[in-house]
Amino acid sequence: MADTTDRVDVVVVTAGAWTQRMLPSIRLPRLEVTEESPAHFAPTNDAAWPSFNHYVDTTRHPATVYGMPTPGEGVKVGFHRVGNVVDPDARPHATTHADALADYVREWMPGLDAASAVPISCTYTSTDDGAFVLDRRGRVVVGAGFSGHGFKFAPGIGATLADLALDPAALAAEPFRLP
Repeated sequence: MADTTDRVDVVVVTAGAWTQRMLPSIRLPRLEVTEESPAHFAPTNDAAWPSFNHYVDTTRHPATVYGMPTPGEGVKVGFHRVGNVVDPDARPHATTHADALADYVREWMPGLDAASAVPISCTYTSTDDGAFVLDRRGRVVVGAGFSGHGFKFAPGIGATLADLALDPAALAAEPFRLP
């Protein structure tokens, strides 16, 4: 069998819930991995759904709510960062807050069928302050701690990681740098 080892000058690691395991020699901020339980809800009409964040009264709902259309699945709706801390390799795939989420959809989203929830399991990898990690240590560029919302910033995150990989003198904005 041919040797498939490649040698590179720089590696970019964006390993999500496994970042700390992949980079044990790099001092990272605390990265908490939680299992979140959003659900897909069936629309009751043909209306177009936007992506949204809803800052709700947290005395009535567990947390801020987010949502987005998911073609072929319905509208994904979930509470932000309310899941249980988990080991990403032993995730129980346990649904939490299902009744509260259905109640929220019933109250705030009349174009969705609150009884149609299809729960899904997602992991969040979050820093204590919610700031991303975008930095370089030697030949390793790290992107981590996206707290369930990194996808919204994908173009900027990608550009920053590329800059860090291509230019050893490049720096991300101060809040995103490693300690």
